[in-house]
Amino acid sequence: MDEVRTRTDIAVRVTFPISKKGPYAAEVASDTTVGTVRAAAMAHFEVQDDSQFTYVLTHDGKEQDDTTSVGDIAGHAHAVKFTLVKKITQG
Repeated sequence: MDEVRTRTDIAVRVTFPISKKGPYAAEVASDTTVGTVRAAAMAHFEVQDDSQFTYVLTHDGKEQDDTTSVGDIAGHAHAVKFTLVKKITQG
């Protein structure tokens, strides 16, 4: 008999339009925060926050807070797509 498995992992995909690298993709637990995904995507794209620029994740054109869980954004979906956006730091 097949074991019934509750699906808790969500496929995330992060694109970064100004990079020549392909998208960052991973399977994460639904309680993983946007900040965790953002940090992993930034490492993938080899970028980091500095005094001039910060990076944020957007979903459906809206900036997402680092403390929000991926599960909250995905809802009933098993996948969520983000875009990494480079923002100029207001100084």
